[in-house]
Amino acid sequence: MTMVMELRESFTSSPAGERRLLERAVAGRYRIAALISRGGMGAIYRAWETGLERPVAIKLLAPARARDPDERGRFRREARILASLAHRNVIPVLGTGETGDAVWFAMPYHTVTLADRIRAGKRLPPDVVRDLLIGLADALAYSHERGVTHRDLKAENILLDEEGHPVLCDFGVAILASSDHSRAEIVKGYGTPEYMAPEQLLGTPECDGRQDLYALGVLGFRMLTGRFPFEGNAEQIRAAHVTRDVPAVAAHAADVPPDLAAALDRCLMRNAQDRWSGAATLREALRARTARPSGVVTRLVRRLLSRSLPQAAALL
Repeated sequence: MTMVMELRESFTSSPAGERRLLERAVAGRYRIAALISRGGMGAIYRAWETGLERPVAIKLLAPARARDPDERGRFRREARILASLAHRNVIPVLGTGETGDAVWFAMPYHTVTLADRIRAGKRLPPDVVRDLLIGLADALAYSHERGVTHRDLKAENILLDEEGHPVLCDFGVAILASSDHSRAEIVKGYGTPEYMAPEQLLGTPECDGRQDLYALGVLGFRMLTGRFPFEGNAEQIRAAHVTRDVPAVAAHAADVPPDLAAALDRCLMRNAQDRWSGAATLREALRARTARPSGVVTRLVRRLLSRSLPQAAALL
């Protein structure tokens, strides 16, 4: 039995062996074209759905992880969560399957991510950022209403459709409010340090959808300023999010409309109670351009600006 297991692992551990495994699992439904990306949890392949004659992306759990019941269960939950969400800004599941170590699901194929648009410190125009944030806030409001918290919102997990609308994907570490297993996952601290809210980093059991609003604020900050609020190694970034206030958007991008800067500053408050009460409220404020600095944010902006722009600070 040990020799059989070793042979199976050697067959599937190489990229070529993994691809052959997937090709056998989806034969007759999809034709595998090329590898799109590979990460710690698995890989994504571009494929062609033969029956409907359309391109798709297939997410494959790494075969070694597919042998772990917890990892396999998490992957299944991601597929079920996506299947339960029907929103224009959330990636849908087109099909799923399991054949031995091949555990996969298919999604619409998109060629561009938001990360592709903002690499190398590129800033996006405020009006473009506002539209992207509105779409994402709408997707989060819809998800949160159904008890789903994403927990890993970042530029790499946002696809752009042909019209430039954002499509939220990769719900691999998402949690369900109704799930005891999901609540147990909170303390594990999954996520990407640059985008993680203080309570998420600390594994606070009371974490809710406001951690996604914090991540959305980080994303908006990055799109408008060309940088993350905090930079350094992973440990330095984690410590900064927990112990320091995020710099005001206006301190790094003075040309951003005040209401847009204020909306993001509120997303990025260290205390979850000081953030927007929900994604729907944030969405409406972005649409109506009504966000104003709160007392806490105003004091923070005043303190930052007063170091170099005394006249501007006096106007707040």
